[in-house]
Amino acid sequence: MIIYEYKCVMVLGAGEKTTETLNEYGKSGWELVCVCNAWHYFKRPVN
Repeated sequence: MIIYEYKCVMVLGAGEKTTETLNEYGKSGWELVCVCNAWHYFKRPVN
């Protein structure tokens, strides 16, 4: 069974700012799960 940790982040801005932020989380192992308005929900497996 895989155990995940979750993170909820408000990403303000548009275009390049959002892209940079999402790419940084992706490089850290976070997977984008859902977006609701400015809130972005991420998960990643716990080792």
